[in-house]
Amino acid sequence: MARNGCAISNHRTARLTPGDILDKYRGTLYTLMVVTVLMIAWYFAAKCIQNTLLLPYLQETVKEFFTAWIDYRIMSNLALTLRRVFTGFTYAFLIGIPLGLLMGYSQTALQSISPIINSVRQVPIMAWVPLSIIWFGLGDGPTVFLIAMSAVFPLVINTISGVHGIDPNYYNAARSMGASLPNIIRDIVIPGALPSILTGCRLAMGFGWMSVICAEFIATSAGFGFLMVEAQVRMETAQLYALMFMSGLVGFVIDKGFLTVEKKLTAWRYKDGVIGS
Repeated sequence: MARNGCAISNHRTARLTPGDILDKYRGTLYTLMVVTVLMIAWYFAAKCIQNTLLLPYLQETVKEFFTAWIDYRIMSNLALTLRRVFTGFTYAFLIGIPLGLLMGYSQTALQSISPIINSVRQVPIMAWVPLSIIWFGLGDGPTVFLIAMSAVFPLVINTISGVHGIDPNYYNAARSMGASLPNIIRDIVIPGALPSILTGCRLAMGFGWMSVICAEFIATSAGFGFLMVEAQVRMETAQLYALMFMSGLVGFVIDKGFLTVEKKLTAWRYKDGVIGS
């Protein structure tokens, strides 16, 4: 399109320059560089140590890693673990979000419940393992309980923080216009606390994923964590490393999924309301 002899470029047809592409994927490029350096260091360290029980060869671990993704037994146990994680997270969400909203909105509830919450959350999660086995036996019960216990506290704390971060003038304006308590909760408290709630969800899922791996070491005879124990008992260190990398990758993907949801639901927090990659 030309006007007064000057060409005006259309932003829809503008092409990305190499510099734009580099800026967009700079973080990914740096990550690949760091991973490459670490893999090279691992390769030479394993050659020098020559003790596969302590540090397996890089090529063996890479082979185990890719083989694991097509191994039915490993993938079925991974699916079982993911089901446990999302079940425990759901229980934590249903308990933690309403409790956090109540404690954040009501000073009385905060003062009465906060000491209990702060005391219970100081108990190490592994200290709950014997009690959870007594309560629920072996299997899914104790594992789901431990996940919920790990996940509920980040949800409660972040929800309280989100509610406390809401400008009091919003409450005053709503009450002056005759808004009822349910309307205030629906139109002010929940939207205002949503960014903190979503951050709490990310943290809760991360804690839940880490706790399920630990719980499956002890309280179950199946699951991804149990496979790690089996690999350790058989002294298959390469497979153990591969399963650890799989665990980290799955946790990373889950976190990225929550981050994507957070960006979609709270797009106003990002530049020009545009969701980044």
